[in-house]
Amino acid sequence: MAKLTWMVTILAILAVVIVVATLSRYQSLDPCDWLINDVAAAYHVTPNMAEAKIRAGFLLDGVIQPDATDCLTEWWSFRGEQVGGSE
Repeated sequence: MAKLTWMVTILAILAVVIVVATLSRYQSLDPCDWLINDVAAAYHVTPNMAEAKIRAGFLLDGVIQPDATDCLTEWWSFRGEQVGGSE
């Protein structure tokens, strides 16, 4: 039982650290905001321009109202491209 308590405690601390780090970087827990911030930084444009580019991309994919899952998936893809250097 003590091991389980320690594991839960460690996971809770890890979750808090992840949330604080995310809020520190993006000032939001919304993956759409993460995507906008990262695209704006990568292309050196304003967040409004980045949002327009992102919305256009979603519209071309047939997504009219992107939800958090759509944004998170696109953010992962974008971050993967940034790390992989295939931009």
